[in-house]
Amino acid sequence: MQVWTHEIDAHLAQTEDRAQLEKLEQQIFHEYNEIKAEIEDNELRYNLTFTRPFSSYLIPKDPGHLGRERRLYFERLAHVRTVPDVLVLCDEFRNELDTCTPMNSDFTPESLPLLLQAFYLKRLSSLTYAKTLHSVRWKRFCRQQIQFIQVEQQFNERSARILAEFNDALQRSQRLSTMRETLLGPPVTSSKNINQVKLI
Repeated sequence: MQVWTHEIDAHLAQTEDRAQLEKLEQQIFHEYNEIKAEIEDNELRYNLTFTRPFSSYLIPKDPGHLGRERRLYFERLAHVRTVPDVLVLCDEFRNELDTCTPMNSDFTPESLPLLLQAFYLKRLSSLTYAKTLHSVRWKRFCRQQIQFIQVEQQFNERSARILAEFNDALQRSQRLSTMRETLLGPPVTSSKNINQVKLI
């Protein structure tokens, strides 16, 4: 039984020792016969029947599984999306103008602290991500042979700017969080207790 030596290229046959290859072939063939005999012996001795095939593809236990998959596939093919609405440019302009009016605007004196707090909280997450990326780049630069003095100076300056902006955003978000509790109170008292200095 030729296992794999008949597929050897010509250049490989010239470089390798033919006797060593034949020895490896006989060893593989001997191990194959031992495994085959052991499987047959176990089947006869213990009355074993391998219901599961030795394959990477698993056969479904339920016979209707393939039918359900086929039905779902055809349902997806038969599904047609609805026709989208026609967008008129003047309607979009009208909606944008309506949002800018004082009655429908999202930017009111009452909602401004909440919007600012949401902005600074989002800014904190982006600054944390920027600091992480900066540290990863610095670690990558340290593995290479470059001018460490110049790169280290730039790294320290950028890290200081990121840290300063992070602390500023953190302080502003903390000040605005106290104002959020004030805004949850009655409208009369909340409008009086809002300090515009905290928004700066």
